[in-house]
Amino acid sequence: MNYKISVERMRMWIACVTIILCNVIVQAQPVVTYPDPFLTDETRPDGTLFLPEPLEVTDPAFCNDFYYYQWGKQQRNTPLGEQARKDGPLELYEAFSEAFGMTIHPGLTPEIDKLAGGAGSDAHNANRRVKNYYQRMRPFVQFKEPSLVPETEEDEGKDYSYPSGHATRGYVYAMTLALIEPDSANVLMKRAYQYALGRVVAGYHYKSDIDASAILAASVMGALAGNDNFRIQLEKAKEEYARLKKKKEQE
Repeated sequence: MNYKISVERMRMWIACVTIILCNVIVQAQPVVTYPDPFLTDETRPDGTLFLPEPLEVTDPAFCNDFYYYQWGKQQRNTPLGEQARKDGPLELYEAFSEAFGMTIHPGLTPEIDKLAGGAGSDAHNANRRVKNYYQRMRPFVQFKEPSLVPETEEDEGKDYSYPSGHATRGYVYAMTLALIEPDSANVLMKRAYQYALGRVVAGYHYKSDIDASAILAASVMGALAGNDNFRIQLEKAKEEYARLKKKKEQE
C-alpha cells in the first residue's frame, strides 16, 4: 500500500516538474528580434499624425478594401498565392536577395545587412506605433474566415492590421538596397509591391493597410536620409557591395 502511494506521489512530482520545465522552456523561447535601428522615438516619423484613419466597414470607401479581400482569396491557388505563402516567414534578406542580384546574409554581407536590417527595424518601430494606436482588426478575423496560412492564424489574429508591418519593412528594405545598387531599383520595388500584396492575398491585411505602409515607408526613408549614422553605414555597405561584385565578376 505504502509502495503504491509512493509511486503515485513520484508520478505527481514528475508531472509537476515536467509542467514547470515546459513553462520555463516556453518562456525562454527567443522572440523576434530586429537589428539596431538608426532612428530614435524622437526622430522616427509618427504615422498617427499624417496617415489617414483606417476605414470602417460602414465607410463607402471600404468597398475597395472588401473588393481586394475577395480578389485576394481568389489568388490563393495561383503563383501569387504560393509566393505569398512562402514570403510570410521569410527574413527580409531572404525575400529580397534575388531582386538585389546578390545573396544577402548577416555572415556574408555584414555591412549591407546592418544597413538594410537597421532600416527595417526603423520601419518596424514606426509601423508598430500606428498599429497599436488604431488597433484595426485583421480581415480574416473581421469576416471570421480562413486565411491563406491557417497554422499562423492564432498568433496573427492577436496582432493588428493597419498598416502592414511586412509591407512597411519590405518597402523600406527595398528602397535601402536601391541606394546601394540603383540599377536594381525597379526590380526591388516590384518585389516590394508583390511582397506587400501577398499580405492581402493571405487575408492578413486590407489593401488600404499596404497603401498606408507605402506612405509610412517613404517617411521613414526621408528621416533616414538625414541621419548621419545611416549615411556612414550606407558608404560601408556600398564599399562591401562593390568589393563582392568585383570578386564575383573575377570568378
